[in-house]
Amino acid sequence: MNPENNLTMYDHKVAIGLVTYNARNYLPFCLNSLQEQGFKDYQILIVDNGSTDGTLAYLSEKFPHYKVVAHKDNIGFSKAFNQIILWTKSEYLFCVNQDTILDRDYLSNAINFLDQHLDVAGISGKLYQWDYQDNVKTTMIDSVGLIIKKNHQVLDRGNGQADQGQYNQVEEVFGVSGALPIYRRQALEEIKLKNKQGYDEYFDESYFAYKEDVDLSWRLRLAGWKLYCLPQSIAYHDRTVAGAVHKTDWQVATAHRKKNILINFLSYRNHLLTIYKNEFALNFWKYFLYIVPYELKKYLFMLLFNRVSRSKFRNFWQLYPQMRYKRKQISKMIKVKPQTISKWYQ
Repeated sequence: MNPENNLTMYDHKVAIGLVTYNARNYLPFCLNSLQEQGFKDYQILIVDNGSTDGTLAYLSEKFPHYKVVAHKDNIGFSKAFNQIILWTKSEYLFCVNQDTILDRDYLSNAINFLDQHLDVAGISGKLYQWDYQDNVKTTMIDSVGLIIKKNHQVLDRGNGQADQGQYNQVEEVFGVSGALPIYRRQALEEIKLKNKQGYDEYFDESYFAYKEDVDLSWRLRLAGWKLYCLPQSIAYHDRTVAGAVHKTDWQVATAHRKKNILINFLSYRNHLLTIYKNEFALNFWKYFLYIVPYELKKYLFMLLFNRVSRSKFRNFWQLYPQMRYKRKQISKMIKVKPQTISKWYQ
């Protein structure tokens, strides 16, 4: 991954990174909401992952002033965002999903908070569900940060709940949602990994997509950084994949059958990779009887309801040498005790 000199951006407090993939219908909403932000000290860099729906033509016509890098193929969400991080030099990095709309003060509230709390690595706002098909902004919560359970399932906090003010307080959370996180570059530099080719990885490129936000949040926590949800920063998200919050096993299984097989597999695989790379051995064995039954149940769901062949699960073991290499790097970053992480397990 060799950054091109003419892409490097130095002069703005915030670098807004947007990875697009067949985003033509979302872009008018997302980009207009970015242009209407009260905070103006930012620059936008867009990386397109091989869109075939007219995304690039639309960007060229409507937003010719934005810098756009177009890949012929889909290189993955993680690698595309790593390119954005490497090609920018801002104090903060704002990772924007294409299927979001931001309120006008999202950035200004977030940056003011980060400027005043130097021990905070990242924040995300209060995300509501957006019904894109009917273009309705709801007051149903999409995410107010990430929670982690004793079985190590990671969920979007508040997902599916009606907003009745229960999340109106600024609160520290286990992790920040990958839909609209803002990260402090100093923190990202501290927890970046080297792959076996010698390149820097902030988001793990082995993941391709899904759970990379969980992995990054976990690493930041291991390095002693804090993460917060800032409810004053409001946005709306048209979620493709929803978590299994307060659902029975049968409801989860039924929902799984309706989802894309590749998405389900990547989410499942990357969850296991995240635990292997980041969890303390002490915590793993302490919560073994919570973790293993949950993972076995998921494995059966993948086989029976997602129609994933047994041979596909070999991919985890194919990635094992890379994960072991990265786990060793992560072990050198750790500044906290196992109890500091396990206190978040619900």
